[in-house]
Amino acid sequence: MPEYRVTINGFWCRNGSWDTWPPKDGDGDEILLDVNTKIARSDGSVQLNLDSQSELMGDTRNLPNRIRAGSANPLGGIITGDKFPPVANPWRRAGGIDAGRYPPYTIWKGELRPGQDMVILTVTCWEYDPDPGFFNGWLDWQVKTDKEYGQRAKEIFGGIWPVSKPIFDAVSLGIQTAGTLVGLWSPLGSPGLRPIGMQRNPADPDGFLFNPRSIALNTATADYLIANDVQGLGPGIVELLYRDDPYLRGVYSVFVQVERLGGGELPVQSDWRWCDKCQGLYFGGGRATSRCPAGDTHRAAAESHSGDYSLPMDAPAAADRQSGWRWCDKCQGMFFGPGVVNSHCPAGGAHADPGQSGSSDYSPYHNAAQDPGRQSDWRWCDKCQGLFFGPGAPNSRCPAGDTHRLPELSRSGDYSLPHQPAA
Repeated sequence: MPEYRVTINGFWCRNGSWDTWPPKDGDGDEILLDVNTKIARSDGSVQLNLDSQSELMGDTRNLPNRIRAGSANPLGGIITGDKFPPVANPWRRAGGIDAGRYPPYTIWKGELRPGQDMVILTVTCWEYDPDPGFFNGWLDWQVKTDKEYGQRAKEIFGGIWPVSKPIFDAVSLGIQTAGTLVGLWSPLGSPGLRPIGMQRNPADPDGFLFNPRSIALNTATADYLIANDVQGLGPGIVELLYRDDPYLRGVYSVFVQVERLGGGELPVQSDWRWCDKCQGLYFGGGRATSRCPAGDTHRAAAESHSGDYSLPMDAPAAADRQSGWRWCDKCQGMFFGPGVVNSHCPAGGAHADPGQSGSSDYSPYHNAAQDPGRQSDWRWCDKCQGLFFGPGAPNSRCPAGDTHRLPELSRSGDYSLPHQPAA
């Protein structure tokens, strides 16, 4: 199984916060990072709910076991513009830094079973004061929201929530944290440990609202982040921005990196078959309920002498594979998902939407180097969005009418599929 690691590589104080006057905990801000970890299954059940904290970073003169951070004075204290670790790009991995005390902090490391496991990480940034403040209420809230977070996990596994949007906030779940700190909005402020990102609660003069952000990682979402530079910070690196109400002033960015450490073979699904009646590819396990554009069901492998084709399924992104291919549960065929609106299904209408069929994300090899274990010259038809065997185009049948489109007209690339010939 593939193994992954998630780290917090650092933070950036874009604007220092305001809490009390006079300050009691040192100059500038004193910051700790909190991570809530939920382990969810594909059915939405949350198996584990844990909370962990970093060491406290800031001015060390009032608390010797703090990590010195910031430039408010020679002993630290975080002010506007400070980055931690104090290097040009704190969200990049910095050599020579003791990972036991300084970022990058490993906040999760482990294996994920494709289609089964999800890790949901809620990373928050807290301004320290000796009073517990809202923190105990935060811990209670995290436990009480297992159901909502589990439902989001189920939506991602089911294709209802896009794999390309693994980062979400609590409001998108229909929930939000709310709390009260007496004096929070007064001129003298209110001492207490509080999250950066608090906003006024119009319904409570001493109240606040807080909207934490989470990253949901299964093999599909983790590999999506790793393969894409989603914010221009580098592949797998994301910025979580927390902005206070203007009165509280704080604006902080926390930088999180997702990495794949290796392990596990490329996940594939076998028993895909060629139909000699239409030249298309269909899932052999569903042949009894399949629909062929040449009429009736697709031809059984024993009759067509089809080999056994395998397709990478929910696999990490790669330059020589094209993701986005989907299974249609109406016809049992393979089609290109982004073209579903313009597709034609032999069972009628368009192919089944992946969010309804529950299809995995398939990524056949595309314009890849020749490999004796794969059969090349499979092609995309722009009329029906299906995948068919190119040399059989003159004898093919397309559900959009006539034969499948020739590659010189559709400009299809060359797809190659792992293949075990028929005995």
